[in-house]
Amino acid sequence: MDGWAYHYLNPPKTPARKPSTTKSTLSSTASNSDKTLSSPRSPTTRPFPLEVSKRSPRSENVDPKELQRPRSSSSSSAGPLLAKSKNAMTNVFTHRYGRRFLSDPTQPYPLPVDLAELHRQTLRTIMVMRVFGAPFCSPFFEDTPPTSVLDVACGSALWSSACHDYFKGQGYTNISFTGVDIAPLAPDLKQQGLNWRFVQHDLQKRPWPFQDEEFDLIFLKDADFCVGVGDYGVVDPLLELRRMLKPGGVLEAWNSNHQIRTLLPNQPVPHGTTEDEIEQAEETATYPVSSGTAFTKAQNTYLQDYNKWVEEALEKRRLSAVPCARLDWLFLSRAEYFKSFGSRRVAIPFGEVRWEREGIGGGNARLMVHESAAAPFLSAGKSEQTKTSRRLKPAQAALRRTALLTMVHFIEAIELILKEASGKRPDEWDRWWAGMTSNLLEQNGTLSGECLEIGAWWAQKM
Repeated sequence: MDGWAYHYLNPPKTPARKPSTTKSTLSSTASNSDKTLSSPRSPTTRPFPLEVSKRSPRSENVDPKELQRPRSSSSSSAGPLLAKSKNAMTNVFTHRYGRRFLSDPTQPYPLPVDLAELHRQTLRTIMVMRVFGAPFCSPFFEDTPPTSVLDVACGSALWSSACHDYFKGQGYTNISFTGVDIAPLAPDLKQQGLNWRFVQHDLQKRPWPFQDEEFDLIFLKDADFCVGVGDYGVVDPLLELRRMLKPGGVLEAWNSNHQIRTLLPNQPVPHGTTEDEIEQAEETATYPVSSGTAFTKAQNTYLQDYNKWVEEALEKRRLSAVPCARLDWLFLSRAEYFKSFGSRRVAIPFGEVRWEREGIGGGNARLMVHESAAAPFLSAGKSEQTKTSRRLKPAQAALRRTALLTMVHFIEAIELILKEASGKRPDEWDRWWAGMTSNLLEQNGTLSGECLEIGAWWAQKM
């Protein structure tokens, strides 16, 4: 394990914190044996579990009119560009039902912008970097690092900090990082030794305030709600990103699907999977997948409800519930923009899977053999029917538990629009929520193989 991975994925142990006395629907479901990935020692967070907002909107009677979020107009004026302005902070945010949101009602962004959501995003980022093994997947910087990097929808700038440390561990320090976001949440990373600047800008408004051919790496993570990669009604978002790339520069995007599917057993290894990706999948107990991998619909009835509601709620805002499919199409259909395309997709089960436990998995199921670290990884197209029970290692179980927790907290984050789509009364919603959290977090409700699907896509400008 390299220095970056050790520092971010195995932070120094800290004294145990006393459990909070504040009661919470989610926190009360986690037992002492349930482990999640530790948060990094980032400028804005400390290693502690993700907590739920103390003021939940579930018992509120929501006015559906307040949930309408029409598309923003391209003729609207851009917001201020100074991140440190107190006026900017005041103008950007508003509070509704105990959560902090963007105040502009024309913004399609459905997520809160508060500490609980930052914690969820931090855990998700750490988990995905562990699954991929590095802060980026494109192979173009193995010998020559980038010199200027743009972190799109940077949030707390955790990715920029991790990328800086990754290259610093290889001896490269002369790299400039720029973060851009509508919400001024990023700290001043200059204090950590980064060549850093933050630009506050509404990403729905183009052109962005950057020069042509200014960056040789542009990175987007979970930006489908704010950049338009998940929006079927906007101008091609790759045009603006391409404009800012230098010739030979690299665009890389990470995202995850918002709908949940069930991974079927006996899957062949996708064609083109590298040895490094195979080793990383074995270490993390995850499954390399492709567009040809066999999935079926979620078997859990609560996730079936969620899938129906999230699709309806996001479509109403002209957003996609499956941004991975959208990114596949965007990158593959823009051959005139780029060269050297690549992608990598992974499925992370939400916990123990029945067909793994029973040894029926074949294909990728050998990833979870606990007794033998040298279990062979079968070649693509082959399967192996065995009856050897497979058990997750503690670190693998923690990673899957983190995937589940970040998914449950995502459901809570978009609760207002899900409640609207469901048509449930507040008391009906409370009962559904209590049953869902108990089923997923206490009763192993994802034994059928429900999973989080993540992906990375990259391309090099001609």
